[in-house]
Amino acid sequence: MNRVVFARKRDYLFFLPSLVPLLLLFVYPLLKGLVMTFQETGSSGLTLHNYIEFFTNPRYYDTIFRTLYLVIPATIIELIIAFGITYFIRGKMRGKGIIAGLTIFPLTLGSIIIDMGIISFFKPTGWFNTVLINIGLIDEPFKLVYNYWGTFLALIILGVAFMASNFVGIMDYIDPNLEQAARSLGASRWITFKRVYFPLIRSNVLTVFALNLIMQIGVYSSAVIVGNPASETRTFVVVAFEEAMRNFNYNMANTVAIVMGITQIVILGIVFAIRKRGYIGSASTFK
Repeated sequence: MNRVVFARKRDYLFFLPSLVPLLLLFVYPLLKGLVMTFQETGSSGLTLHNYIEFFTNPRYYDTIFRTLYLVIPATIIELIIAFGITYFIRGKMRGKGIIAGLTIFPLTLGSIIIDMGIISFFKPTGWFNTVLINIGLIDEPFKLVYNYWGTFLALIILGVAFMASNFVGIMDYIDPNLEQAARSLGASRWITFKRVYFPLIRSNVLTVFALNLIMQIGVYSSAVIVGNPASETRTFVVVAFEEAMRNFNYNMANTVAIVMGITQIVILGIVFAIRKRGYIGSASTFK
């Protein structure tokens, strides 16, 4: 018995090669940054000055509302588009690989290339406005870059690709016989989707939605390149970068990062609380 217990304890040593880098690269910087939020620049004493400054100065606390105002509507639209595309191509379908590949393709480009493409396509003299003006739909070009909408478009392009890449696999695990059985019993397409199909993928859809949402809260390059980082797209990361790289106030930069992390955790908790209210299980239970 003692040998078995000793062998099990010894097995935990195999975690060390992966645990040590994790502690050095993630846990230690996190704890170090957390301590710095309770210190002022050039001082080692503990204080709440940085948090008081953040939540009393609109220059800082406005970033919470501006980030969420940008990210939440974009993520909802991304969910609708990605879900619609992947639901349409679910199962065996001709051309499914091409459609899925084109939808997911922006992930291979990265945000910088996407941002430059948006500038070329949606700028006042770009293809989008030029075509609309030439066919007489508008008299003046739409202002879709270097403002809220430029970043919004960038988030949607990358967000749809990310969510679709996950939804394709999720929906392919649903046994098509379940839908066929419901239809054979007289259920309409809507009832079949509502009562049979969606409950099986609901928890996974909400999980992907939450991951995409908290990922996009950390938007930076799109907020700077195609947005207006001085006002409309002054997100968490923009402010943290300014404090660290321009003002050399690493304590406040870490404070902004911690507030961003707390915001992400709160949103993740809300989404997962909603997720628990429905069926949670494998989508391929009956496959």
